Amino acid sequence: MSAGRYDILFEPVVIGPKTAPNRFWQTPHASGFGTEYPDMQAAYRGMKAEGGWGVVFTEATSVASETDKGPYVLGRLWDEGDVRNSRRIVERIHAGGALAGVELEYHSSMSVAAEGRLVAHAVDPVAGEGTLPVAYAGTAATLHVSDIARIQDLHVQAALRAVDAGYDLITLHCGHAASLISHFLIPYYNTRTDAYGGSFENRARFAREILAKVRDAVGDRAAVGLRFGVDTLDAPLGLGDRGMRHDGEAPRVIQYLDDLVDYWDLIIGGVDWGQDAQSSRTARENHEAPYTGGMKQYTSKPVVNVGRLNSPDTMVKVIRSGQADFIGAARAGISDPFLPAKIRDGAIEDIRECIGCNLCVSRANIANGRIVCTQNPTIGEEFRRDWHPEVFDVAGNRDRTVLVVGAGPAGLECAMVLGKRGFDMVHLVDAAEEVGGSLNWITRLPGRQEWRHVVEYRELQLSKLKNVTTILGTRLSADDILDYGAEIVVIATGSHYAADAVSPYDRRPLPFGDSFRGNVVTPEEVMSGAATIGDRVLVWDTDGYFVGPGIAEHLASRGHEVTAVTPASAFGPYLHQTMEDARVTEDLRALDVRIFPSSGLGGATADTVTVDTLAGPVEAGVDTVVVVGQRVTDSDLYRELHDRGAEWEAAGLTRVYRIGDSLRPSFIADAVFSGHRLAREIDSPNPDEPRPYIRERRLLNATDADFTPTGPAQSRAV
Repeated sequence: MSAGRYDILFEPVVIGPKTAPNRFWQTPHASGFGTEYPDMQAAYRGMKAEGGWGVVFTEATSVASETDKGPYVLGRLWDEGDVRNSRRIVERIHAGGALAGVELEYHSSMSVAAEGRLVAHAVDPVAGEGTLPVAYAGTAATLHVSDIARIQDLHVQAALRAVDAGYDLITLHCGHAASLISHFLIPYYNTRTDAYGGSFENRARFAREILAKVRDAVGDRAAVGLRFGVDTLDAPLGLGDRGMRHDGEAPRVIQYLDDLVDYWDLIIGGVDWGQDAQSSRTARENHEAPYTGGMKQYTSKPVVNVGRLNSPDTMVKVIRSGQADFIGAARAGISDPFLPAKIRDGAIEDIRECIGCNLCVSRANIANGRIVCTQNPTIGEEFRRDWHPEVFDVAGNRDRTVLVVGAGPAGLECAMVLGKRGFDMVHLVDAAEEVGGSLNWITRLPGRQEWRHVVEYRELQLSKLKNVTTILGTRLSADDILDYGAEIVVIATGSHYAADAVSPYDRRPLPFGDSFRGNVVTPEEVMSGAATIGDRVLVWDTDGYFVGPGIAEHLASRGHEVTAVTPASAFGPYLHQTMEDARVTEDLRALDVRIFPSSGLGGATADTVTVDTLAGPVEAGVDTVVVVGQRVTDSDLYRELHDRGAEWEAAGLTRVYRIGDSLRPSFIADAVFSGHRLAREIDSPNPDEPRPYIRERRLLNATDADFTPTGPAQSRAV
């Protein structure tokens, strides 16, 4: 039963001809599965429905081959084959008790069309017959009046296919300034002088016509809504006064189209979707409310809002205040598909809260990138590995005692899953006085505080497992481990940044010899306070993600003069994939951090460093160099244990494994996955090798045996 304070979240809501069982709305978002991998997509979305989300959408779905975004894997409703695949997805969503939704989109100038190489159309790429290049390297042909009815009919045919597949909700995409419908509405894109340009009514004509045609076609078989970007924000990240503004035309759009929709999904975003899907580094919970929060007064239909909505109390406030009727979320449901069920059952402390790292977003920004999550290692593995985020089978070797050495992200996850799989005795041992490993200093970097949830969630779960004991402040040697009495040992000792790292760009060592009088330190030493930091700091970054910019911001905000140098084309280039780069760079510039991309280190004297820039050498006065370079595995303990393999039998030791950064330094999500996978598969016939997973693919000359989980090909045909 739900606690009374949250009952409002579980009220059914009428949406045109359909009724949602509650107010939890999993919004459209990319998974890397599209309609091309229907079993993976079905299991992924079906898990959200099982977890209590009352409305579950798939993702942006193109209405025709000319508007394909290949090689990006998104949904398609082009033909009967897509209908057949979609039915599998809808069936799984319905089996969980949720309404199934699809978002139809004509990608316009955002269409890459790298697969079919066809030509999409745009409202008016420029005020003539030119093209408008965009970040996706797509261009489009000018849309003439004679093409309008044809493109509207493409939407109608896709909507009919959606109904045939069983979808309950059909959203037309008019947000993120990316879709054709939004381009007609927005003056920045629409400079037409015919009946579809100029005045508000003319610019809204296309939207009214397409909504009316889709509604007439589907009747009461599905609810029809609009995902509408109410504000394209200020320049340079937005479109300024030539865009859509929440205090400008947005209310008028809602009022003008309200009779043709059954619901509104309201978002923000300018030239891309980075302003909408902001990370915890750049935006707080419910950050879109200043733009979307007042829109409900202009409509008589249900309204969905998004904006990193994690807290059940914030969700209740959103509903009770009249801000929205539904809690829209993508990342919260990725991090914890069972978030609604946990609120309903009064298990709020067990919610695996989204940390807003945007690693999932980064995968969507990489062509063919399959979804991943730092908090939830089971995401995307529902079908191919048959992993459930809340269900763990009892281990066949649960009578073995297990020692996990290292309580960082990998060790915490591994110990937790081993405990949930019923092992009689699991000991988690760490030399530090607190669990968390590298996250203990990472979460002190500017804007990374919410990443602490990775530790807090697992720490709480471990406290509930009576078969898992955590021992801190204890450093184990190989002798200690051999004397410990454990039958299985898992080494999760992590990694560290090397102060003497070579550049992976040219394999040259750093130029700091005996003549350089300053300190050369690592990020760990900076954040632990172990290093003496001078007034003038150079941050040398070949890591390429958040640590280099984070260290620069941390030191600059404390009054140090900071120069950042990287051989990469940008400082922290992976931040572009997580859509944080523009804001991080802006913050660094506000702190007067000098940034030299595409640069190297030419040499050093007693108190200067030569920066080799594209424009020539630049001398920088330096007292301290922070090297954000190679991470080296802390695997000496693992290697020593293997070197002493002859002693295992006498010690009762049968297996020694290595997980996380001690195996391969990488993303935190990879460390968590590594610990999770080993714990799931530790009772495999050959646990030294990862279990094969089901590959959903076309397989020639196949037999029935090929399509079973134990078949030799480990494949599933579509």
